[in-house]
Amino acid sequence: MREEFRLRHFKLWHPNRRDFTDSRWFSLPVFIAIRVVVLLYNLGWLIYNIYAKGPKLFIFLTNWSFTILNLYFILATTLSCIALYKDKKRDREVVVEVEMGSGGNDESSDERAFEHDDLRWEHRLLWVFHIISAAGGLFVTAGYWSILVGDDVIDANNITKHALNSVFIVIDTFLSSMPVHLLHWLYALLYFAVYLLFTVIYWQAGGTNDEGKPFVYGALNYNDFQPTIGGLLVVFLLVVLPFLQLALFGLTKLRDYFQKKKKEVY
Repeated sequence: MREEFRLRHFKLWHPNRRDFTDSRWFSLPVFIAIRVVVLLYNLGWLIYNIYAKGPKLFIFLTNWSFTILNLYFILATTLSCIALYKDKKRDREVVVEVEMGSGGNDESSDERAFEHDDLRWEHRLLWVFHIISAAGGLFVTAGYWSILVGDDVIDANNITKHALNSVFIVIDTFLSSMPVHLLHWLYALLYFAVYLLFTVIYWQAGGTNDEGKPFVYGALNYNDFQPTIGGLLVVFLLVVLPFLQLALFGLTKLRDYFQKKKKEVY
């Protein structure tokens, strides 16, 4: 656990980029198929929401987070497909080398030092999307059902954006090899700070919500901001959010434990 608080685990640093594309449980083609199904489902709902709600869709935190979830699955699926293509290409090259009598000695992956950062910019971007979609998505789910749900209609669209968003990212995290570090909750905190700043600027500019009221959420009515709301925000951001990151960290440790047991069996 102490290892988690080293500076490098605050940075977007990782020794193996394939952990961002492969599954711990399924072959790469099967994992890609799973990600494609999840992507198409969520992308369909996002397109529907844009068509039905218009530009004001994007003043709400839920829709910021749901859009980032879609971006995550778009990029994750794309990178997994690229990894599969490279695997197929490498396999063909190995076959040609063997047929030509070449040894095909490629030990670079085995010799890669653990301390080497193997990530490209696209993997770091994917990681940021994952942090926001995971810890941030769980935060949105917890906050909505505990505080904001009110008299909202509970339909498929609502459930998709406020419940299934968390289900999808948790399942993807467990099935994949995505790393999770405790200190990365600070990236999610920065995301929520940016959103809160947006709501202040939007209010100062005279913006209204989809009902014409001068705020995005009733709880963030800056014309009559309640100290208790400020206290709840502090608790959610500085207590609940780190706890959710800890839960995700525990999930990956459980995933890795079961994967190790699976390898021992076989």
